[in-house]
Amino acid sequence: MIRKIGVEALKSIKNIQVECSKLNLLVGTNSSGKSSFLQSILLVAQNTVEEEGLNGSLVSLGEFREVRNYSMPRKAIKIRMWGEEKDEADWIAFEESETGEYEIQSSMGNEIWPEQFEELDAWDFGCLPTAGMGFYYLSCHRIGVQDIYEKNMKKSGNFGIDGEYALAYLLKNENEPVPDELVKETEKYTNNLLGQVNYWLNNIVETELTISDLKKTNYLQVKYNNNPANSSQESLYCRPVNVGSGISYLISIIIVCLASEKESVILIENPEIHLHPKAQSRLCQFLYFVSQSGRQLFVETHSDHIFNGLRVGVATHEIPMEDLSVNFFSLNENYETINNPIVFGEYGKITGKNKDADLDDLFDQFEIDTDRMLGL
Repeated sequence: MIRKIGVEALKSIKNIQVECSKLNLLVGTNSSGKSSFLQSILLVAQNTVEEEGLNGSLVSLGEFREVRNYSMPRKAIKIRMWGEEKDEADWIAFEESETGEYEIQSSMGNEIWPEQFEELDAWDFGCLPTAGMGFYYLSCHRIGVQDIYEKNMKKSGNFGIDGEYALAYLLKNENEPVPDELVKETEKYTNNLLGQVNYWLNNIVETELTISDLKKTNYLQVKYNNNPANSSQESLYCRPVNVGSGISYLISIIIVCLASEKESVILIENPEIHLHPKAQSRLCQFLYFVSQSGRQLFVETHSDHIFNGLRVGVATHEIPMEDLSVNFFSLNENYETINNPIVFGEYGKITGKNKDADLDDLFDQFEIDTDRMLGL
């Protein structure tokens, strides 16, 4: 597990360090540095096996001069990560060269780009996450409602950063058993992937799905049933366009998490897309459940319902605060990113650890609007 991440000179981030835990929540206003912090993890993951630079399979940021922090004297972006059992950090740096381009350096020297990738284990790279080896990323551009979905004819086990192949993975592996630590034992739902996906779909949005191969085509079809009590009645199953669109954005999150290996690192942007507040709150339970199974999650969100769902979990002693890392990003007067780690206390009380940063704009819009309506 990644214990701490340090980022230097990336866009609005001058120099921050974030203490990590099993479930890591990133919150804050638009353009405050949340996405930049997530992108630092993606930059590391796409440069451990192959030297993809700033523009690769996980993230494309443009030219070096567009993303470096100009308030730093050194023309370099550096990302450091500390594992659980090491005092020294593993790191990758992108440093501007005399030609105006950039060079990539790392704590592991030239060995970070091995010739024989197939022979290596993910942890040969220390605690640095590695694309394609226990590392998963679902962007905010996740694929939504479609009549039919494309099969993955390219690479087995690749879900796509937009979740475009998640349903293809489910079609191919629906009868495969889910790892024991991720199984919810029930009488109705089996322990295979399809059964456990339907358990969580029912739990979060009160629906189930069926999936079918459109033979002799490159496509598959999904149907949803909003009456799981009668799941055997085929006439109750509808095309995705005829159920809430939030379900289509949610499904890839459930599939990827349940298909992931132990010690995986999973990044999810805006899991709340198109979901009702009740479903967002229930989604918290799923994310926390996955984080307790040996997977580490980094979740960026604008949802006060996800934020408050975790608050409730801590207040009711269902979630230990030490299993969470909640970080509020904002900009100071110099438009530089500052991070204020949040602690949930008794009765959900919110405390910021960074005494140099306030908590303005931390999901307080409801109170602001209420005060205005009451004339306060």
